[in-house]
Amino acid sequence: MKKKILIFIFLVITVGGVIFTAFTAYRFSNITDLAIKHSAQTIRDVYIYSSNKEEAIKLIKNMPNIENIEVVDKSKTHTKIKNCISTQISADKDLVIHFKSLAEFENEKYSIILETIIINLMFIAISNLLLNWLISPYLNFFEELKESIEKAKHGDFSIKLHTKLKNELQKIVENYNVFLDQLNKSFNLVAKNLNILIPNIPKTNDKLASVHKNMEILADINKFKKIIEEDANIDEIYNRLIDIFENKFKLQNFKLYAVLNTKNEIKVIYEKGETCCNIKIPNLCRAYRTTKEVNSINFPMICQEHLCPNHKYICIPFSTGGTFTGIASINFTEECYEEKKELIPYIESYLNEAASIIEAKYTLSLMKQSSLTDQLTGLYNRRYLEEILDKIAASAIREKSLLGILMIDVDYFKKVNDTLGHDAGDLVLKELSRLLQSSVRDSDFVVRFGGEEFIVVLQNIKDEDGILKVAEKIRETFANTKITTPTKSITKTISIGVSAFPKDTNKIWECIKFSDLALYEAKDTGRNKVVKFDEKLLEKSNYKS
Repeated sequence: MKKKILIFIFLVITVGGVIFTAFTAYRFSNITDLAIKHSAQTIRDVYIYSSNKEEAIKLIKNMPNIENIEVVDKSKTHTKIKNCISTQISADKDLVIHFKSLAEFENEKYSIILETIIINLMFIAISNLLLNWLISPYLNFFEELKESIEKAKHGDFSIKLHTKLKNELQKIVENYNVFLDQLNKSFNLVAKNLNILIPNIPKTNDKLASVHKNMEILADINKFKKIIEEDANIDEIYNRLIDIFENKFKLQNFKLYAVLNTKNEIKVIYEKGETCCNIKIPNLCRAYRTTKEVNSINFPMICQEHLCPNHKYICIPFSTGGTFTGIASINFTEECYEEKKELIPYIESYLNEAASIIEAKYTLSLMKQSSLTDQLTGLYNRRYLEEILDKIAASAIREKSLLGILMIDVDYFKKVNDTLGHDAGDLVLKELSRLLQSSVRDSDFVVRFGGEEFIVVLQNIKDEDGILKVAEKIRETFANTKITTPTKSITKTISIGVSAFPKDTNKIWECIKFSDLALYEAKDTGRNKVVKFDEKLLEKSNYKS
């Protein structure tokens, strides 16, 4: 740019100077020639209009620089005479004027023209040098500014400006360099924080574009975090992660695992495409065991549980080290990996943001589950029954189905505690709990109502006979079960009261009360039996709804 401008200025001054010199020389030459012609014309006029030709000739000869004058025939003047100029005075006569130094005059004319040319050429040279001296610092400034801006566009703020001038330009250069330093510090701070928030960001030549891209992704991750914080449960968070994997990152082969640390249990949350592992035991998963990313790029056989030799794979654990650990296992073909490898840091960032939220929600669900379950038996407790029973009853009414309510109590349970100790009593309750859970369907649920009392809620029962058959099977199985205590093996019996909702009553808690009345009837009439609720029990107990 600088060279072009200087060349342009040089050409303008030089061409302009040359044209001006040529024009000046041309005009000077014309003027001097015209002056000689006018002198000759004046002498001619003096001669022609003089009445005394002899006197005219004497007068002319006395003029400065005139050597001689003569009248000749035209036929004799066809050859040019040195230092002479001829001019016509009649049809056949010419007046020939002999100048003393016409050649010197011509030489002087050309000497003056040459001097004019030399002076103009010196002016051109000096003008170019002066302009170059004046303009070069500014052109250098703009050259450096252009290079600095081009570098800064790609995140390189190392190109500083320089000037030797002591004027306003120096202040501009100083302020610009300070601005670059501040911009560089801010940019490096942003890049450093981005590397903390999104580790292992791919390096690019265009740092500014890279920071811009990463800031956008970071904003998306932040939005994602805010959304999942408000999700109702972990399943919703999993679904959002799956959506990001499929639609944002376009992953074709991946599997999401959840490891429940408190239970040492691993389960598949979602699976898509071809995956290379099917872990059943958490500690067999290298990513879970080491809590580090497992990458087959450099070590194809790094994990013995991966069985796809033609695939590259990456397993990313995401956890805060609490009750939950997630594992994302991603498979790539050779071609797909080259396309997707730069996405891995961003995938990790999404997983890390999700980890803390999942951990919190999972821990909360454990706490809630703990508050809703009985610590001894692992069954739901009375609080859970209070939360869920009205919803089940509403569903049964809506679907016009029958609920069976079984109220169960261990016969002479106090005697076990008094004679064999509370540990033996706990074993009886645990065995009964195990039996109740194994005797009903997954859609039914068992509750420890309090002490040695249990409630079983049977859903979608066809008729009352079905309820009674389940109750009788439970009673009979438990009566034949030997329970090993620290001192001896014992057998125990249970009494069961049965009611049906909404046949006996359309109020679910009243139905619970009816099964309780039936239980008392079973105890009063000999224990170890199943009693179905009857309205006569209301009169017997003086029950008022």
